[in-house]
Amino acid sequence: MAIATHRMIENRGNFIREEFTAGAASIKPGMLLQVNSAGNAVIHNVVEGATPVMIGQVDALQGINATTAYTNGAQIPVTFPSKGSVVNVLVASGQTVGIGTKLCSGGNGKFITAEEATSGTLVTAVLGEAVEGQATALSADTLVAMRVI
Repeated sequence: MAIATHRMIENRGNFIREEFTAGAASIKPGMLLQVNSAGNAVIHNVVEGATPVMIGQVDALQGINATTAYTNGAQIPVTFPSKGSVVNVLVASGQTVGIGTKLCSGGNGKFITAEEATSGTLVTAVLGEAVEGQATALSADTLVAMRVI
């Protein structure tokens, strides 16, 4: 199945929580986020790092679509999906994602495939697996449906 070129952030499944939190600049919908010591959402910055899955969402009322970045201090809607839920996440350009491909943090808010991870060792912080994919490398950062593990 080919990855769609136009997409909204669509979540399927039972979610632990959806909330709004103040965020840092450059956060885009689909990015992996974490909470800093001030309680604000920031881009997850640990390559292959373990973290609760926290995904930035679209907010049409603020004019934020799937490709628009939030400004510093904006209230960002975030979702904490439960295991087994499907959520669209932002996968970094250059990754080859097929159905069942394991995804982990790229350290810049985007997801990378466990096969492309930099450590050269077995990645233990796999956060999900793709439920859609294509046979070629992504030519741009792309939203991909991921099942949370």
